[in-house]
Amino acid sequence: MRLTDNIVMTDLDEEQRQLAELIGLDNYVKLVEVYGGISIYIPKADKLERAERDKNIREEFDGWNYRELAVKYNLTEVRVRSIVSDITREVRARPMDNQLSFADVG
Repeated sequence: MRLTDNIVMTDLDEEQRQLAELIGLDNYVKLVEVYGGISIYIPKADKLERAERDKNIREEFDGWNYRELAVKYNLTEVRVRSIVSDITREVRARPMDNQLSFADVG
């Protein structure tokens, strides 16, 4: 039996209790057991939202639609270009719909 098995909400200070109420006492105890004494960084929600937005932009990017994506996501074209800069050449090198290759001719 672990000492933490008998922890109840009233054993916690106000800040600890708030976290335990948010994630549940059992999860709070697990968090303490794994990360106790270590500083961990919890990002703001907007950072996770930006990551999802950027993933969507990369998926929707067709090689040329900077303006469309900028309007859709309320960004500047410069920001969209920055987000897709690592995949621009790859996307532009893909064959366009109904585009024939040299192998198809002849």
